[in-house]
This record gives sequence, C-alpha cells and structure tokens, in this order.
Amino acid sequence: MNSIHLNKVLPKYFTPNTVGTTSTIWNQKTTFEKGNHYLIIAPSGSGKSTLATAMLGNHFQYDGTISYNEIDLKTQPIENIVGFRKTEIQLLFQDVRLITDLTIRENIMLRTFGKKNADIDGKIESYAQILGITSLLDKKAKNCSYGERQRSAILRSLINPADFLIYDECFSHLDLENKKTAFNLIKTVASEKGSAVIFFELNDFPFAHQCNILNL
Repeated sequence: MNSIHLNKVLPKYFTPNTVGTTSTIWNQKTTFEKGNHYLIIAPSGSGKSTLATAMLGNHFQYDGTISYNEIDLKTQPIENIVGFRKTEIQLLFQDVRLITDLTIRENIMLRTFGKKNADIDGKIESYAQILGITSLLDKKAKNCSYGERQRSAILRSLINPADFLIYDECFSHLDLENKKTAFNLIKTVASEKGSAVIFFELNDFPFAHQCNILNL
C-alpha cells in the first residue's frame, strides 16, 4: 500500500473540540504517503483514538471516506480489512493489548503469523537489547509494568512491520531517554522497510525530530 487518503472525514456521533479551529485533518483532505513519518498532535477531546481506529478499519462511524490507495474502506468486506493488517497497516493501541498470560516473547511472535526463523529470533534479541527489555522476554506480560509492556508492544510492532505503522500514544509511560530510544528504533526500522509511521500524541515530542506535523 502506497497511500492512505482521508476525504472530509468527521465522526458521526460527536463533534471533536478542534473542528473549525486548528484542525488540519477533520473535514479536510489529507494524504499519508508510504515512507514518510508523521506526528499528529491531538489534544484531549479531539478524537485521536477515533481516527486511529477508523484508519485501521475498526469502525465506520464517520462521514467522508478513508481509502487505502484508491480503495474506500467502507466498500470492503471484513475479510479484506483483516487481511490488510498483515502487510498493509497496523496499529499499536493506546492500551498496548498484550495477552497477559503469554510471555513477552510469545506476544511478539504473534505478529509473525506462525513464521519462525533465525532472522526473526535475531531481531527480537537485537531490538530487546536496544529497548532494555532482554530480561523480560520470557516473563509473562501480566508480571511487567506498564512501561515495560509499552516497550514490549513497540518491539512487537517492529518484528514484521506493515507498510503503515500507527502509534496511539505509544510512549505515554516512558521516561525521556526511553522515549528517544524507542522513537529512534521505530524510525530506523521503518526507514529500512520503507514504511510510513503515524504517531498520535497529545503534544509535540520533547526532543528534536523531522516528522511532518499535523494537528487534529
């Protein structure tokens, strides 16, 4: 997938508090291109998670259209939408959604869809070392702190990255150094794969970056 197009998208059942003010996305035309990195600054009440999950195809509770290339999501059967999530698009939800009774490694392996090889194992070990979670890999998710779960979920998102990687406040429980480390790893892996990255955050990052900034 090379692009995601938003055309006059607006939630059906509530009005985001930024509509008609600073919003550069709601009720406008916006295109996200593969290979580019974006930061969407979305204050509370702006509909951040509503848009993120709509872009994933989780719901159609909006007016306007969201298209993958030229394919309107609303025209697609559920089987196609689920299929897109293997290679075209993925979302790291705000609540990370690890399976608590599985180990961190087992959670990460879910993103490989049953594929196992030395390359995957090597990436897990390498990314875990960078993120400082090597000691957690064989620990159950329920026994990890929220910040540890966030770093683990970030690793999972990068083990088999799709064309578009969406992150909904993925650094919220990390300190500054861990935020910068995780951000740089995401940027590096996405650049190697040629993926687009779309960060949804309440505020701008507290460090220098070159993301294209949009306001929701």
